[in-house]
Amino acid sequence: MSWEAFRLTSKSPAEVYHVLGPHGVDDLIRKMMDACWREYPEETRSFDNVRKRVLEVYNRNMRVWSAIKKPAPQAFFENLLPYAADGHMRQALVLTWMMMPRAGGREFSSVKKIVGEIFDRNLAAWEEDNGTFTAAAAKKPKKRPARKSAKAKPVKKKRPKKK
Repeated sequence: MSWEAFRLTSKSPAEVYHVLGPHGVDDLIRKMMDACWREYPEETRSFDNVRKRVLEVYNRNMRVWSAIKKPAPQAFFENLLPYAADGHMRQALVLTWMMMPRAGGREFSSVKKIVGEIFDRNLAAWEEDNGTFTAAAAKKPKKRPARKSAKAKPVKKKRPKKK
């Protein structure tokens, strides 16, 4: 375990939240996706290929996380593959656990649910962004020639009748 991770494990959930913010887990998942994209071989890099890799990293780390019997800092970093994407994914899981309030029944199984929801949201946004930047340009509608309208007739004012 790195000294930075060990240093944060000694902080309260509120302190971790204060340092890393509510977007911390989201940021780590995005970094995982970014690492998958950047490290994928250029000659075969495509959205579909990298999307498969992102899902592999996510599923692999969720399996390892599910195998943890007792939540402890050392267990969080066992069986971690030496890839940047795996490191970001595992850090997202650990950060979620560390930011969950200790009082009120913090449950280890809740981590998977929380991270899963954030991951799904990011994957959906990523797919939408891919569509935005790869869609064919929309065809502009042809302009219709301006139609000549009949000239409006001047309106005559009525004069009051004389008595």
